[in-house]
Amino acid sequence: MKSLKPAFALMATVSLGSLLGCSSTASKVPDLNTTLRTSLDQAGLKDVTSNQDAEKGVITLGGHVPAESDKAQAENLAKSVAGSEVVANQIAVIPPGQPDVKTVDLDIDKGISGNLNAALIQAKLDDNVKFTVKNGVVTLTGNVESKSKRTEGQQAAAAIQNVSQVVNELQVKNQKATSSN
Repeated sequence: MKSLKPAFALMATVSLGSLLGCSSTASKVPDLNTTLRTSLDQAGLKDVTSNQDAEKGVITLGGHVPAESDKAQAENLAKSVAGSEVVANQIAVIPPGQPDVKTVDLDIDKGISGNLNAALIQAKLDDNVKFTVKNGVVTLTGNVESKSKRTEGQQAAAAIQNVSQVVNELQVKNQKATSSN
């Protein structure tokens, strides 16, 4: 009987460990696209799109609207649904009868890209930091060595003229995205 006690203790420990391991469920981020789509449709913002990247904690708004107030309304609706997720507002404002605005926006985005590339080279972040620019919104991606490098990249992007928002998806040991307006 004495020889069975250590075996029972070992089995109990393994069983308990298995139960505890199985009981921890991954926290699943809810899909917010349907709720947001309903809110946007009710507000008459049918040309606004949304895309949720739950892994990075970002909801990206796209499409176009006729006025800045509509863009702000879409962003406010997204923020009300988003909870702790970052809202990247890449909506283009194209006033009725002014199709040339798209060309101007593209030129501005190209200028932002050139200036940001120069700033990242100067800060010696160009090897690790990649970026996209759309409608004045800069999205930073890549891996950096420290929180200070992550912050430095965000500050470099935010300092560029005509940048309306920086979505910082730079990774430093499991941190989620952040945003600055």
